[in-house]
Amino acid sequence: MLALRIYLALIETELPAIFHPFATQKHRYRIAHGGRGSGKSWAIAQLLIISAYSKETRILCAREIQRSVADSVLQLLSDTIDRLGMTSFFEIQKTQIIGKNGSRFIFEGLRSNVNKIKSMEGIDIVWVEEAEAVTKSSWETLIPTIRKEGSEVWVSFNPMRQHDDTYQRFVISPPPDSVVVKANWDSNPWFPKELDKERLHLQATDPDLYQHVWEGECMTAHKGAYYAEQMRQAKAEGRITNVPWEQAVPVQTWWDLGVADSTSIWFTQSVGKEIRVIDYEEHSGEGLAFYVKLLREKPYIYDEHWGPHDIRVRELGTGRSRLEQAGDMGLHFNVVKNIPIMDGVQAVRSLFNRCWFDEQKCKLGLDCLSTYHKEYDEINQVYKSRPVHDFSSHGADAFRYFAVGWNEPQSTLPQVVSSI
Repeated sequence: MLALRIYLALIETELPAIFHPFATQKHRYRIAHGGRGSGKSWAIAQLLIISAYSKETRILCAREIQRSVADSVLQLLSDTIDRLGMTSFFEIQKTQIIGKNGSRFIFEGLRSNVNKIKSMEGIDIVWVEEAEAVTKSSWETLIPTIRKEGSEVWVSFNPMRQHDDTYQRFVISPPPDSVVVKANWDSNPWFPKELDKERLHLQATDPDLYQHVWEGECMTAHKGAYYAEQMRQAKAEGRITNVPWEQAVPVQTWWDLGVADSTSIWFTQSVGKEIRVIDYEEHSGEGLAFYVKLLREKPYIYDEHWGPHDIRVRELGTGRSRLEQAGDMGLHFNVVKNIPIMDGVQAVRSLFNRCWFDEQKCKLGLDCLSTYHKEYDEINQVYKSRPVHDFSSHGADAFRYFAVGWNEPQSTLPQVVSSI
């Protein structure tokens, strides 16, 4: 009865009205998306604490990348427990939270613990926070794991781009038995005055970024985007279109190789004065053998493969570099010169007007180029001189290597012959 009274008090006094469906309706999927200051995480944390207090509940708190428990929502849940006066009921440990009734909160990263996630049993609720970063492969691993009768998937995120799997999966085409809530700053009756000052300033200075940060819209090119002008010009000139693959012309590939992150590849051809960008691939959690197979399955005749400078770094476990490992598989790389990031950005801008992009095959890569942007300092309300590291970084980095490598004096390069 005590839990029920607390639960009803939250509904009536503390939980923003927009989240009442989360608390009053039983659904397999409970989805909350929107902008900053809406109280999404705060509301979900309260409801999960009450659920764990009311009955024995096993809750997995997950995100795409969790390097340590400090990246998790453990601190938010701990603060919520303290605010609700439940510290005597829950034991807050370094890596988990345990209730006296057997309830348990556990915290995992999806990408780095895929095998551990697959083997999990008896999960009642999974809460995926910052879900905009979760990949299709991670969702396809996680969702079948949450199979206990009556189990639920709770998802909260600020949308990044329209084509992200999370946005398509839960907003554009939500699964059956879902409740989907869009919550923004104006849905939160306790929205603080300090944040409202930041909101109004950004609304006045950068309306496009404002729509993403505060109104929960997908990211579009804004004045912080490095290639906003180049993308606008390419669209205006019709250079983002159906670009034919010339079968008699060799293809070059340009790579950004991730270790515990995404690997991105651009495919280009030189036809007269045009640079035709005919294809783009991006995957995560795969080894070099996967990409060798991917290249061989495409119909292209390859000329050169180009990798970043750190491809030469020797791994501690094997003592061998990825350059050497790729060579053993018949994939031989030229290495792009290491230059400052902003010099590489300028190389992209200089080369962009020669590029024609295949609109369909390069859709994901074009999203990266459109979104790649400077970091925004919310305290001082200015853009910093460095780029944000987010979903757009890998595709943009690979394209930067392309621009730098394209301008390399060919006579200074070693003759590298690839069997792929």
